[in-house]
Amino acid sequence: MTTTDGVGEDLALNDLQIDVDRDGVWRRLLAHGDTTQIDGTVAALSQQAVEAIMKHAEVFSSEKAFDALGSPLPLVPIAFDPPEHARYRRILQPFFSPRSIRPMESTLRRHLIELIEPLIARGGCEFVSEVAEVFPVQTFITFFGLPHEDLPRFMAWKNAILGATDASGHPKPDADPTAAMELLGYIGELVLARRGVPGDDVLSQLLCLEGEDAITDIDAVGLCFLFVLAGLDTVAGSLGQGMERLALNPERRQELVDDPSLIENAVEELVRLDPPAPFVPRVTSCPAELAGKSYPADTTVLNYLAVANRDESLRPHPFEIDFHRGENPHASFGLGPHRCLGSHLARLEMKIVYEEWHKRIPQYRITPGTEHRVRWPQGTLGLEALHLTFGGG
Repeated sequence: MTTTDGVGEDLALNDLQIDVDRDGVWRRLLAHGDTTQIDGTVAALSQQAVEAIMKHAEVFSSEKAFDALGSPLPLVPIAFDPPEHARYRRILQPFFSPRSIRPMESTLRRHLIELIEPLIARGGCEFVSEVAEVFPVQTFITFFGLPHEDLPRFMAWKNAILGATDASGHPKPDADPTAAMELLGYIGELVLARRGVPGDDVLSQLLCLEGEDAITDIDAVGLCFLFVLAGLDTVAGSLGQGMERLALNPERRQELVDDPSLIENAVEELVRLDPPAPFVPRVTSCPAELAGKSYPADTTVLNYLAVANRDESLRPHPFEIDFHRGENPHASFGLGPHRCLGSHLARLEMKIVYEEWHKRIPQYRITPGTEHRVRWPQGTLGLEALHLTFGGG
């Protein structure tokens, strides 16, 4: 496929070398302007183009985009467009608000400290499998009131399901549906057991709602299924890539050690550089204009968030790490009506990790001779592994 923006490159998403040089790929794509064609799909690359798409759900449909994935149940709430989507957001938002999440913080910190402390005496760790992938699953289990002993099952299900899709979210030719069916079965039984039974966890509270706020069993299963896929791997991916950048940039790491008040800024800057779900699909529900071009209904558009976040019109030196940017708008958690429902929880998880880690392990580096590649091709980005050695040198 030849691009239509005059650059004249043949581009295929799964062939981009994001696994070994993601910054280089994003820099290369910036040269294509607002939009280009990749795999026959419209790729939105600039912040202006991404905002025009994500803030106008009446034209660029999330519902139609996720219909194309063929999910056996609705992925609540992203698989709905306004006005139906507004009902789900109204019901769910209070459970994901900072006020609701804040009481979990002490428990989450305790979980994270229990992960970190045993690593210190060893002098190093494999951060992805020992911290980044475990902590978000612990958080999910706490949030939904699940048995702690089920943590390994959720990690295995999540990795198997996400590993079976390519960068655009479509199943790979050799995809095995077993993990997805097992997870759906587990969640379905859980919803039936919790229906109408009061409890402190979010799922029990949701399933006790009545009247116009009541949600169906199918909707509850869809919400939990989406949370496993979108909430667990995205936070793990952000943490792994963020720690990689800090290990490779000791001056920026030292800033966080010397001034922990910068950590909230660091969360925003690191997730700006590495949105863990950088390819967000939409489908036009009617003829649409985008960046001066016309597209018919049913055109697939993919928002390249990592490229839009490097739009030089919004910030100087967008490829550099800067914890002093002040206002730092980015699209990593989405924009418009479908902005990430779990963004407050994700930010809290990352803040806790960066705070507690740098209190205890202020110096670390990537272990010489080890690789730190992004899993690719896959719709959510995260490192395969990140081997760290503690101390200076």
